[in-house]
Amino acid sequence: MNFKSLIAHHQFQYPINWREQFGRSAPLEVEIGFGLGEVLFKKAQEFPKRNFIGFEQNWERICRTLQQIDTVPSIQNVRLLKVDARIAFERFFKEKSIDTIYSLFPCPWPKKAHIKHRLFSCDFLKLLNSRLKNSGALKIVTDHEDYFHWILDQADDTGFAIQKNKISPRYNTKFERKWLLKGQEKFFEINFSKKRHVSISIKKELKLKSYSLKNFHFDRFRMEKETGEISVILKDFLYDPKKYKGMAHVVVVEDYMIQHFWIAIVKKGKAWHVGRADGQSFFQTPGINRSIELVYQAALKTIESPTP
Repeated sequence: MNFKSLIAHHQFQYPINWREQFGRSAPLEVEIGFGLGEVLFKKAQEFPKRNFIGFEQNWERICRTLQQIDTVPSIQNVRLLKVDARIAFERFFKEKSIDTIYSLFPCPWPKKAHIKHRLFSCDFLKLLNSRLKNSGALKIVTDHEDYFHWILDQADDTGFAIQKNKISPRYNTKFERKWLLKGQEKFFEINFSKKRHVSISIKKELKLKSYSLKNFHFDRFRMEKETGEISVILKDFLYDPKKYKGMAHVVVVEDYMIQHFWIAIVKKGKAWHVGRADGQSFFQTPGINRSIELVYQAALKTIESPTP
């Protein structure tokens, strides 16, 4: 399988230089949740003078889309990323850099308790507005009427003019076919046209913290979980006495992000150093810095603890 179309975004500085990624300047379209790539694949063939970016978080769907792209070697205008769309728009794109954004049959999170997970909130719509060019457009199509009305309620004061429609099946995606087979013949479409710019700057990566200790007793290492706006949970702790190196595996939860992160406690010279472990990809967020701080505090307690 040719992975040229798949972008390892952690390897690049943000915002990503999309002109460099595609090797040209061209109108840019972004699909949120491309599924099996049916629409992305078709549009890339129909509009070779446009550049297309797709976000998806399911590896199986990404691989099937890559396989589909491989069948047509002439398709060179698609880039895929495995990433949450909120992270991508916050970090990867400059203001006024995208021509068109579309999302076809996004998850409606129908249960009341799960509404907080819905993507097209007022804040997210403002973020999309900031990344669209002045003449840019956003299209959302959903099978879920309640989600349709919820998005419309969220759209106030987001800088868009809105047109809503009921449409017949036309995209032939997996989820459109699913609901069509169940008898649904009309779907809900919302077209957003940018009328006023909402300025939202790119979210910057934070400088990572690191700490030093005069001593460290690995057998006394204990770390309580922390919950709240930022939650940090220790999943595992490994120690190699020959290398004088400990590794703490934590899960960091903040806002809509969940990150698995490894923190090293390593002896260098006469001191022990606490900081990020090498060879991992992550976003440098307040939660990551908080996790390093908590591991340091737990390591510090191993010195303060009395000998058993």
